[in-house]
Amino acid sequence: MTGLNDTDIRLNTDWQLTQAADGDAPLCSDLDCLYQNITLEALTQPGDLFYDEEFGWGLYDFLQSEDSELVRLEIVQRVKGKLEKREVILPGSVSVQIDYMEDTFRLRCGFRFAEEDTDRNLTVIINPVSVEVIAA
Repeated sequence: MTGLNDTDIRLNTDWQLTQAADGDAPLCSDLDCLYQNITLEALTQPGDLFYDEEFGWGLYDFLQSEDSELVRLEIVQRVKGKLEKREVILPGSVSVQIDYMEDTFRLRCGFRFAEEDTDRNLTVIINPVSVEVIAA
């Protein structure tokens, strides 16, 4: 799991490698790196990362799920648990709201890093065939 002082290659909005004007790969560090890592974890299934079996929110488990209180509760608990597990996120700041329309779950996730005064937000869309993360 990425920490507060880590550095990684910056990815674009499609989660692909980017290229700087000089041809090198631009980097992100500190809180931006951590935020990027959280969005990547939201798209990953546990067990997919060979060196960290617990990395991933496992939201693909909910593809083609019917809307029910039990499904919503499981999604919220999974997302909150993964976010609150990170020491740099204030546990009381984590919120998850779910809407369901036209066979699609839309999650609005909010949290705050201990180092910041403003909330970070992610929107996660779980439709019948894919999971998409929109970083805000």
